[in-house]
Amino acid sequence: MSSSLTAERRQSTTASTKRRIFTLLMTLTLILSSLANPVPIEGHNNLPKPPVKQNNNKPAVKANDNDSIIKPKAITNASSKQVAAAPAKSEPQPIPTAAPIETNTTNTDHLLPEHKYFHEPGYTEELSHYDSRFFASPIPYDPHIVHLRHLIRSYLLMTSSRSLTTWLAHGTLLGWYWNGAIMPWDYDLDVQVSNSTLGVMAAEWNGTTFEYVYALSEQEEKEGLGHRGEVNVKKYVLDVNPYWSQRTRLEGLNIIDARWIDIENGMYVDITGLSEDRLETKAKGVWTDKNYHGYGTRQIWPLRKTEFEGVEAWVPSDVEGVLEEEYGERSLTAEEWAGHHFDHGRKEWVKTELVKKGS
Repeated sequence: MSSSLTAERRQSTTASTKRRIFTLLMTLTLILSSLANPVPIEGHNNLPKPPVKQNNNKPAVKANDNDSIIKPKAITNASSKQVAAAPAKSEPQPIPTAAPIETNTTNTDHLLPEHKYFHEPGYTEELSHYDSRFFASPIPYDPHIVHLRHLIRSYLLMTSSRSLTTWLAHGTLLGWYWNGAIMPWDYDLDVQVSNSTLGVMAAEWNGTTFEYVYALSEQEEKEGLGHRGEVNVKKYVLDVNPYWSQRTRLEGLNIIDARWIDIENGMYVDITGLSEDRLETKAKGVWTDKNYHGYGTRQIWPLRKTEFEGVEAWVPSDVEGVLEEEYGERSLTAEEWAGHHFDHGRKEWVKTELVKKGS
């Protein structure tokens, strides 16, 4: 009798162990598959789809995945304050991505009278970086970088898996230049796309909510967001401004063409489109957004493959030229900025008050 019970217990224990192993494997598979491809939630769009104007422009050519990767810059000599490329065995080559065909794209069929589409809860530095529809309260300094990191990772993974060509811009590009990461005083993120890619976003993905599954990090555990290794799910929505196809500035109320929004707190990635418009610029090879930013074709293309916050990303061909025109030469060498100091040993920006305390 006791022998029979022992055998049954052994079988039960073995079955239980197999179930636990199977559950663990399924969880790991879910995490890995989601990180590689954020999943859209079909039929659960949080936003009504605005009227979409068709865009038949040819999209940019997608680069091959096996091309070389360019690394972000890093200041290697504190005394000279010169920015130099990280040492490499061979000079990485630009990816042969072609500029999309965008000639004479001005849309004269204005959506007038113009109304501001995206709204923020306030105009202060603290409140101007949230979407009002999903805002509850400001995120404190320490945990905000965690939310931004998931924002940009999920966006870059989503666009990559759906062949939507996008690249880092403005302050986000400057963060990449210094150390391949978000600058800690930033509260929003900026990327650019071509006007033709905007058309694809509007026609195929506008209003779609995506699930992003990931494992909590050690930093998130320290911030009280859960235990390290726990599986968590965040939701983001891609919202394309109905004024996206209107490529002139008008009253300046809709200079942002789309947003990738964190539904949990309203933080977002600003997405702006570039179009080559001879009717506006009177010149070929000048690409503009709706907020007085202009670039030459060779400044942007061919795009260069790199990494940002640990995932594959793209940057313009002439990063230094783009940043110097927008922020000045000092932005590439100044090691004190916005109450932070660049620590060469850690290769990251730290609060100046922490540097003074010796932390």
